[in-house]
Amino acid sequence: MELPASINKRAVISASVMALVLAVMPLAAPAAGAPEKGRPIFSQMCAGCHGTQGDGQDGTKSGFVPRIGTLANKEYMASVPDDYLVMIIKKGGEYMGKIAAMPAWEKKLSEEQINDIVALIRTFTN
Repeated sequence: MELPASINKRAVISASVMALVLAVMPLAAPAAGAPEKGRPIFSQMCAGCHGTQGDGQDGTKSGFVPRIGTLANKEYMASVPDDYLVMIIKKGGEYMGKIAAMPAWEKKLSEEQINDIVALIRTFTN
């Protein structure tokens, strides 16, 4: 039994669009970092704004305004892929449409160090 031509055409178009999206969209690769190596870097470079546990509390610079969203929000962080975190660390908040006070670290931190920070951030929701 042959399906009507309009259904076949829609199926072909849908499959073509999906293939194009998958070909263009980068696959999200988990950060291959080590949280224990990320801790001292985060403490020095990030905790002043994000807090030592990513909750924007302990370890923040006194009087820092505006308040930074928590990296310890389990629901939100589950929706954010590692490659997004890598990009925001590399390019900074303004580049990613977030707070401009978040500096770009791509010239100061190596790829390995950034992955280590991302791996540490992932421990904040455990």
